[in-house]
Amino acid sequence: MNGHCINIAISGISLKVSDELKIELRKTIPHEFGINWINIADPNIDLLLINENFFDTEGIQRILEQKQLPCLKVSKGQGSSHLEEHNTLFLPFQHSDALKNWIHLRLISYLSDQRLQQPKVEVVSTHNAINQKFLTEMLNPENARLHLFDDHGTLAIIDTRSQIAWLEPTRTHTQTNHSFNYEFATTSDFTKVSRKVEYNLQDWLWNLFWHSEAFQCLAPSETEYYKIDYWPQPTQHTNRKTILQLSACFIQGAQLGQVATQLKLPIQTVQQFISACIISSNGDIVSASESHYLKTETAEQTTEQHGFLNKFFGKIRRRFGL
Repeated sequence: MNGHCINIAISGISLKVSDELKIELRKTIPHEFGINWINIADPNIDLLLINENFFDTEGIQRILEQKQLPCLKVSKGQGSSHLEEHNTLFLPFQHSDALKNWIHLRLISYLSDQRLQQPKVEVVSTHNAINQKFLTEMLNPENARLHLFDDHGTLAIIDTRSQIAWLEPTRTHTQTNHSFNYEFATTSDFTKVSRKVEYNLQDWLWNLFWHSEAFQCLAPSETEYYKIDYWPQPTQHTNRKTILQLSACFIQGAQLGQVATQLKLPIQTVQQFISACIISSNGDIVSASESHYLKTETAEQTTEQHGFLNKFFGKIRRRFGL
């Protein structure tokens, strides 16, 4: 186990079933633990899920003898829900309580024993703070494919050239924190994500950081002006109205403080929106002269006032024959 991340390898199982198992395990394993989906050749496996037909092979038995780690066989045959007795998960899977019990009895207790046996090592972080330089370097098209992760495991593999993201299937609607980092993707990293669906990279990044409150500090101050290039596409219904209102303001170029006042929103919410836009390369800081928010509204209000006054004086003239 790396820190609070559990290293899980899945082998001999179709991609469809593998994705389903990943989602089920994420729901079952306590959320205090992150999950790293790793290759079976990785020496740091904490839990192995293996096709029942391959369980007795020499390679699998060697791994189990060396580490004595928990192993869950996956079978398409008919069987009992008593995972504790047979260490076998029968498909289609329908016994969440049985899996939860097995996880606590086999996996969590194994991890506790491993942690007690390991000497305490002081971890020194070499991760630079997330700033504009960090993000610009990350999204450089020359990087091609990158593995994005945090202290809860893999987030995605992104392709900076084709602007797509393949997500870890249990973290399609998620958030992150200041442990967010990236590295060049290896072949084994692709076992950690699902490639059934390709996500637009900018849209996915925006949604990830809109839901990650730790990054509002990336936004400019409330006296600055910002203009977005396109409307963000929220993937969840939560706060959709607020997002649309903020988009309508900043597509014109607007001052952060004015928007917060006009929409009656906390300035932190406005800065969170702008931070997500900065991270997803949507727009930039602009000058006050490039901002058209409220200017258009003032002009419309002035036109309406002139129209009202013209009608009012017209009635007066007609009434008194002027």
